Order: sequence, then C-alpha cells, then structure tokens
Amino acid sequence: MEPEVMSSFFYQEIPCNKNLDLCNEFLDLIDELNNNLEQLHLPKKVECVYNPTIYARNTFEMYIRNYCNTKKRIMFFGMNPGPWGMSQTGVPFGEIESVRNWLHITGPVGKPPKELHSRRVEGFNCSRSEISGARFWGLFKKLCGKPENFFRSSFVYNYLPQQWMRSNGANVTPGEFSALDMTALFDICDPTFIKVLEIYEVEIIIAIGKFCEKRAQKALKKYLPESKIQILYLPHPSPRAVNNTNWEEKALESLKNFNLLQYYT
Repeated sequence: MEPEVMSSFFYQEIPCNKNLDLCNEFLDLIDELNNNLEQLHLPKKVECVYNPTIYARNTFEMYIRNYCNTKKRIMFFGMNPGPWGMSQTGVPFGEIESVRNWLHITGPVGKPPKELHSRRVEGFNCSRSEISGARFWGLFKKLCGKPENFFRSSFVYNYLPQQWMRSNGANVTPGEFSALDMTALFDICDPTFIKVLEIYEVEIIIAIGKFCEKRAQKALKKYLPESKIQILYLPHPSPRAVNNTNWEEKALESLKNFNLLQYYT
C-alpha cells in the first residue's frame, strides 16, 4: 500500500536545536508505525491511502526537529491528516498559510504512490485552505504570538498518519467504523501512541474530538493503567461538526476551564 519507509535523514539535514536524540526516537517510532501499517488489511470502503509522513517527509521532519525537540507537558491529540492540511504540508492541522507564515515551515512535498485526481497533492502550491487547521493554529497564533510560546509546553500528534479515501476522493475516517472493524488498527496505533506519551513525558492529553478522547481512554487503561495522565476533551475545529461556527470561543472557554490558558498567554 505504501512505499518502503526511508531513513529519517534521506532529505537534507534539518537542524534540531535541542535534544536530537528525542527527535530521532520519535521519528523512529513513526517509521516503525508505518512499517506495521503496511501489514494492515483495510476495510473495503477504504480504496486509497495517503501518508504524508512518508511523501512529505521533509516538512514533517522540519515540524518535529524545530518544534518537537523537547519534553512536552501537553499533547493535543488529533485523529489523522486532512486532505487540504497535513496531506499537503506534512504538518498536523497543516493549513498552508499557517504552516508557511506562522510555523515558518515550507519545502518540497512528494507524491503518494496512488494519487486521486480529485485529491491531488500539490504541497505548498495547493490553493485550498483547511478550515480545521486555520481555526486551530489561528487560535494559538492569537494567544501565543510566536509558535515557540505554544511549543514550549505543547505539541500536536495524530493517532494515525494516514488519510483514508474512497476512489472518488471522499474522506473516510477510523471513527466511521465499529470498534470491532478497527481492532487491528488499534493494536498497531495504540502502542505507538503510548510510546509517544512516554518519550515526551506527557502529563495532559487534550483529545480533539470524541474519537481521540475514547482512544486515549482505552489505550491508557490497557497499557498504562496506573498512569496519572489527564485526558481532557476539546471539540474538533472541523466545519462539519454540528453547531461549530464559534469553535474559537468554545476552545477558549475549554482552555480556561482546564486552567491551561496560562501556558499560552
């Protein structure tokens, strides 16, 4: 389904300001995850798969080496790449303008092995904007000013590095299937999620959407039953969510109630 996962260093060397070993450990986990996902038998509904941690590896690594190079108290936990966000840029919630102009990440983006005409990967030349990413990073741009002020305590991690689609380009997510249908996926992705929590010494998970909240609860119960890690829920910024036109207001209220605004203002 995917091409062979290549070394973390097959693109030009990207400087990591701090803790090179931590960056490499995380990237090795992603390589291992992608190799394991090669063996996954997907439901028939899933007819095409994009994995930007492979074909957009250059900019994905820039995100990791520039911003995920220290221990983090808080993980914002997302589900998987969106067609006009991470699938174009390699960055979680990677709306192009936010990635280029706020995170200051840009670079070459390759192509998936099978590309759909209706969901072409154009990298930073893509003219479409991802609303979810614009809302998410837009909020923290307002709160933090500089991205370093967000990443001092926090980072964003996606449960699954793949975008799933039908042959017509319609998006398909793991949340659309029964837990039974997704058991094999959970057996692959849950342990990686736990390892990421451990290497970054995460204390608080902010689950973005109900799927991620439930997945975090299940994984911690199974693999870290004695853990003191908190799981907090944040509505997903997708415009597809019902009554979600005021997502920024809801997110601010949630961060205030969680007593977390102190980390971003």
